Amino acid sequence: MAKSKPTAPRRVAPRALIVLGGAALGAFWGFVMWGITTLAGQDSGPRGLAYLMLTTAMIGCGIAAIFGAFGARSRGERVTPRFWRRS
Repeated sequence: MAKSKPTAPRRVAPRALIVLGGAALGAFWGFVMWGITTLAGQDSGPRGLAYLMLTTAMIGCGIAAIFGAFGARSRGERVTPRFWRRS
């Protein structure tokens, strides 16, 4: 009788990497927005670049966290914290 191979558990991406990916994507989009506005004639300099990259990176983190939570919830994982109650 042949032995069947045990199935490997499905690999889930760590939540921190998902959020960092959202931050990287947001920062890149901020750089693109800064480039477009600079080409259009509004020179905000390095302060404007830092501002746009930081704010869009924070927005990217939030969106990635929300989508990550919805994905975890659809896989059956617990998203909300457990609070202990006295009986």
